Formats: sequence, structure tokens, C-alpha cells
Amino acid sequence: MALDITKIGLCCALLIASTQLCFAAERNDIKSCYDYARVDPKTASSVPQRHLFVAIDGTFSPDINIKKLVHQKVHLFLQPGDKVTIINFSAYVEDFYTNILFTGKLDTDIANRDDVSKKLLRKFDHCMSQQGAYVKRRVDSSIISSFKKDDVNVPKTEILSNLSQVIAPIIAADNDGRRLLLLVSDMVENSDVTSFYASNSLKTIAPEQEIAKVTKANMLSNFNQADIYVLGAGWITSDTKGYRGGDKMLPLKQFWSQYFDQSNAKLKAFGQPVLMVDM
Repeated sequence: MALDITKIGLCCALLIASTQLCFAAERNDIKSCYDYARVDPKTASSVPQRHLFVAIDGTFSPDINIKKLVHQKVHLFLQPGDKVTIINFSAYVEDFYTNILFTGKLDTDIANRDDVSKKLLRKFDHCMSQQGAYVKRRVDSSIISSFKKDDVNVPKTEILSNLSQVIAPIIAADNDGRRLLLLVSDMVENSDVTSFYASNSLKTIAPEQEIAKVTKANMLSNFNQADIYVLGAGWITSDTKGYRGGDKMLPLKQFWSQYFDQSNAKLKAFGQPVLMVDM
């Protein structure tokens, strides 16, 4: 009996996602400067908690300017005390599945430096001077590896299932402070649930009808009041046809706004394709 590669990929992806969900809250790929310098972490200054999730569509391959903008937006956002998680997602086919590439929390400075010896302060400050650069390198390498390679052909774009079944639960599991999702994708669904394509071009969708399909397929979820920023919507590649004017882009934006609203999230900005605001 022939094996269904798509179903195998889906099962593997869900298994990996459930495993990631169990330890994502505890995992920290950023070495703590408090541990390194042997300084009590209780002496750290407190800041409002923020967690930036960057989810990159692995079926998406924009130009170099859009890719650079992703790096710039993340670099501009990150401050001491922030958490950052880079997630790559794709269609459920062999060797392509959702994965957390990097996650961790940046340290804040010591609240009262007079309470710490000069020797430990020097060690701590040296570590802090390296930590920011390390995080940027890891973030950049994770972003670069997430985009679709030109020689890779992935026939489906499973945005909805990845968001509802994998990404939203990971975001919702973090209950501390503000949660933001930078979603890097053309936002053009092409799956068994629905397709926004017609004759290899973006079609004019009916948002209410598409939401009804999503609801019937149980693809709504809970993002735990996260703020959503989209970068790359409506991107036209060399192998797609047609001009993506307002008659097509407005319904696309309306659909995703309704989807996130009904999934306990707020669509703050919809970059078409450039994200014009800061997070």
C-alpha cells in the first residue's frame, strides 16, 4: 500500500510541535550573563515583559530588500529583557515542517551595581557587551535559513494549519507580558482547506465565505491576545501571474483581520508587502 507523504509529514509536524510546546517556555538559547558572572539574578533590573515571535513561511521567497527588512524590524525591536523566538513553517511534506530555530531571553542590567563587587561587574559587563551581538547573529542566521531556496519546490502553502495547530499554541503558552507575532509570508493560502489562487494568480476572495471554510475545518485558534504584524503580503514572484491590485488585496487583508480577530489576536499592521510601521 502506498504511503501518503503529506499525512506522514503532518503527523511528524504535529509531534514535533507538541514536543516543542512542552519545553519552549523553559528553553533558552541565550547564555545568561548572571550565570556566567555568578551574580544573583534577583539583582536584575525589571522591565515590561515582551516576547517577539518571528514566524517565517518556508514557501516564501521574496527579494533581498524584503529579506533585509525582516532583519531590520527584529533588530530595531529587541531590547534588554525581551524574549525572541524564530519559527520556520512550511507545507506538511517530507523534510518540511514547523520548527523553532532559536529562542531565548536577553538579560537586563543589574539594578543596583553598588551591591556587586567590581570583579564580578567586569565579568558581567564583558558578557553583556557580547550578548547583544550574539543574539543578532543567531537571529540573522535563523532568518536566512528560513526562506525558501530557489531550487526547492513546495506545492502547497499551509499557512492556516500552521498558525492554528502549531504557532498559536506556542504563543498562547507564554502568559507573561506582551506577545507579538511578526508573520513573514505572502499570506496566500493554498491547501486542502481553501486556495486563494486561480489560474496561478491571486483571486478576489470573499472573506466571509473563506472564514466559514476555516471555521468548518476547525482552523481558528487562540493567540492569547497577541499583536500581529504581517510582512510580505501579496508578494508577486516570477512564477505567478497577474497584477495584485486593491480589488484583490483588500479582501485578503479583510480575511486575515477577521481570522485573527476570531482567534483572539489583533492584526496591527498588514505589510503589502512592506511593513511601514514599527512593532
